[in-house]
Amino acid sequence: MSSSIASMFSSGDTTTDSPASAVAARTEAILDGRQAAADPIASLKELADSLPSLDEIQAVGDDDTSELTDKERQQKDKTESVIRTAVATGNTAIWVIAQGLERAAKGKWWRRSHSTYAEYVNDLTGRSASYIRRLRSGAPLALETAAQTGRVPNPGQIEETRKTQRQHGTEAAILLFQVVSEVTEELGDKTTAETLEAVRKELPPALPEVPEQARAAIERITRRTLGHGGGEDDPPSFEEDSNDGVRIRTPDGEGSAAEGQEVDGSGTEGDDIEDAEIVPEHLVTLKDALKALNTVNRAITKDVFAQAAADPDDAKEYEKVRQAIIKKATAIRSKALHAPQG
Repeated sequence: MSSSIASMFSSGDTTTDSPASAVAARTEAILDGRQAAADPIASLKELADSLPSLDEIQAVGDDDTSELTDKERQQKDKTESVIRTAVATGNTAIWVIAQGLERAAKGKWWRRSHSTYAEYVNDLTGRSASYIRRLRSGAPLALETAAQTGRVPNPGQIEETRKTQRQHGTEAAILLFQVVSEVTEELGDKTTAETLEAVRKELPPALPEVPEQARAAIERITRRTLGHGGGEDDPPSFEEDSNDGVRIRTPDGEGSAAEGQEVDGSGTEGDDIEDAEIVPEHLVTLKDALKALNTVNRAITKDVFAQAAADPDDAKEYEKVRQAIIKKATAIRSKALHAPQG
């Protein structure tokens, strides 16, 4: 692998003591798993910090086609080395790529080798210039989020947290990502941009200034939005369509039952519940509903979703149905969680 990664550096300098080879060797070690104990976030920060300072780069006008100075060429080679290393590392380092291309855009280093910035970006990274522009705007918050939380957000997640940043500030945006990630992980699910959007929309106009209080408020709102508990002062609506507009995923494998087994309301396994000779009407309704849910749960397996998603011709219809299932499942779960306990 060492030769393939080293060959990606445009400077051609692959001696063991060159900066490019040092970065390449570290990347190879990460990719090969030889530094499993190392902190990936620290490695990401180290990669980002190896870029030349943006303030030291000379801005160049759009009509400038002059030769690069020695300093510009040195900055260009160093930046491209870091970008290529980040490309080799994978999506975890996309924010480093974005920061590197921020420098390339400011210095217009492509002015002698490519006709346009878009061509330069595509040639260097294999990605479109419009995609890179989105990454460049979100990179500072993404890298700060990774440094503080130990989790690297993806572009969709950053788009949502940036909206929080504009309204509540950087620390609140990072807190939102961290808290939602922790709660969804606790529920056995994954954090998505849709989950962050749902929680963000429930935030109050102003959050507490004390960090601990702000975190507590965001966690309470997150749990309530995901249908997993909430304060007595904010009970859920029990209307049939109370969760309209909240598009969130329901945790996979919820509960302790193994796949293919069902758990009734008392925690015992079984497909059906025996009705007593005399059962109140409302309890009969709940038991009938549970039987129906057991039937639906057996019918909708992971394989059913996988096969439905595999047909590109029905992609839009599949997603529409999937979201409708999520909404209904979330509504039922929220009602049960907030119902009075016997």
